Amino acid sequence: MSLDWEVLQKQATIIDGHNDSLERRLGKGDALDLAPAAPRYHVDLPRLQQAGVTALFSYCGSTDLPRALRLIEATHRMVAAHPGEFSLIDSAEDIKAAKVVGKVGVVLQLESLSCCLGQVPVLQALYRLGVRVGNLTHGEAPEHGCQGEASLFDYCTAEDRERMRRDMAGLMDFGRAAIAEMNELGMVVDLAHSNDKTFFEALELSKTPPIFSHGGVFSISPHSRGLTDDQIRALAERGGVHGVACYAKFIHQEHPDVATLVDQIEHSIDLVGPDHVGIGADYDGLGDEGIAIPAHVGNLGEIAREMVRRNWDETTVLKVLGGNFLRVLRSVLTTEG
Repeated sequence: MSLDWEVLQKQATIIDGHNDSLERRLGKGDALDLAPAAPRYHVDLPRLQQAGVTALFSYCGSTDLPRALRLIEATHRMVAAHPGEFSLIDSAEDIKAAKVVGKVGVVLQLESLSCCLGQVPVLQALYRLGVRVGNLTHGEAPEHGCQGEASLFDYCTAEDRERMRRDMAGLMDFGRAAIAEMNELGMVVDLAHSNDKTFFEALELSKTPPIFSHGGVFSISPHSRGLTDDQIRALAERGGVHGVACYAKFIHQEHPDVATLVDQIEHSIDLVGPDHVGIGADYDGLGDEGIAIPAHVGNLGEIAREMVRRNWDETTVLKVLGGNFLRVLRSVLTTEG
């Protein structure tokens, strides 16, 4: 018997592994608040509620420390202004609590550690301010010592990937120190945007399960921001999770649609089982020309409906919608440190 999405939605802990909406509003000069309806953006509170989102990893900075601090403060203010609708997430238990009362949990996520200026004490201070997920890099290098060579951001061939993996400079001293400190603090290591050499070196170093919060699957869409099959396997071996993004360029060169997005999820499941893939939408992070599929966060149910249409079992659907990210958060996050 086919699953009922409306029933599943009530059961699911739906977690979006990457969201740029506050940063996008800052860039456009709008109020830094997700609560009001804002159709010019991909995300706002009414549509988060429409989709039943329990938590989202929210961009709070990248390469610029003052801008990061502004976004972190704005997030705290937003949560304080709407205590019945949002909660700031420090632990997996906080996400469970948000689900019970129907709030949207906000997980502060740096999209690069370059804003730490190569200094571990800055990373520690940002943790104290609530940051719980950190990309090592947004692709930049070698500024502030995370990786030695910039990541490619374009379509490429399998031969290009092999050449970059062989010849590129990977982790630098601060990158190594940051991974060790994030493991100690209880902060999730995020490998999205890292070059391939950095990706594999970081997997070896991290003592806690890392994630690749948002990207594609290279064998379906040959973009450098897609994971190759051996990367998917390596990430799964470390207990990590790959968030598939809702960005047309990452989904397919010719036929980007919800079905092809679910093909990517299915590909990962076929490789490593259902415990290592989720959704990292990247909404409001696609630029002015980027096409989102589904078109906005309120339509995330289209992904679930496609999984249901393919007769996926209930356990698998619930894991992809958020259970897998929740497992990593439960493993890594701590309110001590």
